[in-house]
Amino acid sequence: MPIARRRFATMCGLLLLPLAACNTGGPAYELPAGFYGAVVDMTSTLNFDPASVTIRAGETVLWRNRSLFAHTVTFDPDKAADPAHVLLPDGAEPFASGDIPAGEVYARKFTVPGTYRYTCLTHEDLGMHGTIVVNP
Repeated sequence: MPIARRRFATMCGLLLLPLAACNTGGPAYELPAGFYGAVVDMTSTLNFDPASVTIRAGETVLWRNRSLFAHTVTFDPDKAADPAHVLLPDGAEPFASGDIPAGEVYARKFTVPGTYRYTCLTHEDLGMHGTIVVNP
């Protein structure tokens, strides 16, 4: 291959490399729907979609990180920058997902009825908050 053509191919490869890092594969894109009480997407626009879901006690919520960024699902007021962003009903224990990389998922079964408010620790100050209402 001539030198000019090799340089062009190398430059094209380097330009496409950042796009290859845009994860559109993994469990967040491959899991079938229907096994969960609700599915919430974590987005590149830094929100939970939908921001509020209602389920019954004993059902599981699945969060899918379909964004370009890592996110968290945090129901622990001690970890939040502003504890008011997190609310747990009486009898519910605090919990947090840890970092959920792009393309990955997190699931949690809710057994205590009530209203839960949660946040993404990484994007809390940008308004990435959600609500889960658990009916008996």
